[in-house]
Amino acid sequence: MEAEIDHILESLSENDRSVFGVVVTDESGLCLAIRGDNIPEEAGGLVAAIANRSESFLQQPNADIVYSPVAQIEAEDMVITVRRIDTVVVGIFKHRHT
Repeated sequence: MEAEIDHILESLSENDRSVFGVVVTDESGLCLAIRGDNIPEEAGGLVAAIANRSESFLQQPNADIVYSPVAQIEAEDMVITVRRIDTVVVGIFKHRHT
């Protein structure tokens, strides 16, 4: 599991120069890893809550299909993208290009 998390963190940071932080949590919000400056550990709980809540919008009664939506929060100077990947939730913090 740790190798998978390290791979996620490295690939995100290397492939996109606008990424300035990444948070990886379990579905309960326990912070498994953080990379970046000024990203508080409490962000893990918020990222997990956003992922869990966004999934509830797509749940169908009596359906076996589980959707994993991508939630995006935009602010003046940054964009935060939240997505579940397998058993972890990833929050990606990017500088916003204007």
